[in-house]
Amino acid sequence: MSEPNEPAQPPGQPAPASPPAPSADAPRRSTWVLTLALCALLVAGGVGYYFYVKSQNPDPLPVDELKSLREFTTRLAGAQKLAPGYTDADGDLVADAPKEPLKLGAELAFSTVGGDDAEEATARWKDLMAALEKATGKKVKYAADVQSVEEQLAAVREGKLHVTAFNTGSVPTAVSSAGFVPMFAPADKDGKFSYEMEILVRADSPIADAKGLRGKRIGFVALSSNSGAKAPLVALNEKFELSPGRDYSFGFTGDHVRSVKELVAGNYDAVCVANDLVRRAESKPVAEGGLDASKYKVIYKSDPFPPLCFGVPHNLPPDVRDKVRATLAGFKFEGTSAARFAAQGKVGFAPVDYKKDWEYVRKIDDTLTRLFDRN
Repeated sequence: MSEPNEPAQPPGQPAPASPPAPSADAPRRSTWVLTLALCALLVAGGVGYYFYVKSQNPDPLPVDELKSLREFTTRLAGAQKLAPGYTDADGDLVADAPKEPLKLGAELAFSTVGGDDAEEATARWKDLMAALEKATGKKVKYAADVQSVEEQLAAVREGKLHVTAFNTGSVPTAVSSAGFVPMFAPADKDGKFSYEMEILVRADSPIADAKGLRGKRIGFVALSSNSGAKAPLVALNEKFELSPGRDYSFGFTGDHVRSVKELVAGNYDAVCVANDLVRRAESKPVAEGGLDASKYKVIYKSDPFPPLCFGVPHNLPPDVRDKVRATLAGFKFEGTSAARFAAQGKVGFAPVDYKKDWEYVRKIDDTLTRLFDRN
């Protein structure tokens, strides 16, 4: 029986051949070709856009750490003695006060180490700044525009920064090239001040001593830092015959605590830090930016160094200099905005003797000027 609406086949006539069934693969192939073509166009467009964006926003050139280090040691060689224009009649290695002192306005500019967070530093030292205001009769303002040690040196040299603190490694350069006069360092009840440089590796590292750093990557803080770069560069070279670039690679983190965090994260095999700054960070909860001491271990510790040092320009008017000196000498940390130093066992400032206290640091600087002589 025929299907409804389909005409009956005439008698005696062969049934017509059925039309060939359409191939199931044809449309499938066509669809895949179109899909692949579309994907190719999208990829080509994406690649083109990527390179367009890159051309408009090129990556910065890679930092050549070894070249920077060579340039630094060359500059350091020229800063081992007082710069022309400074005199040292009494042989204390510090520039004498000139006959014509600096002319001051109504304000004194104050800062801690160049690059410190200005807001945090202002809060930490607000009580000391208030004491300086009371003693000198001048408004004391934090120099927030001093964003690096280089800017700090320039500001002291140009008479724009009047009370400031340099980190350990920058003090000799500040004395010789900017006329800085070191005065006081944070100290304990016995007037002692010191810290050590430490080389750290991760707690699970097989490296047991500095000899094991051959072929590894080391994190330094900055070339201006004594414990974060200068002292370990010399120690690795002189004590373990490890030369930068030849026996190990290195990079810079910009901060002691950041160095430790990058070590723990696996970005370096070892880092070089000031142990007083690390101990301070260990006293804070990790959730608040502190460090977990169980994550790393010490494989090398140096002899002690003096810490950061407060002082003034050599040409500060004598009466103002004496008032600053008296204020620093009498300032106590306990119960003030600088109480965090009290938590570290520091009670106040102790006077420093630059010629004696920075002798080891100056020796390191001098040795660094010949760092590449063995290569």
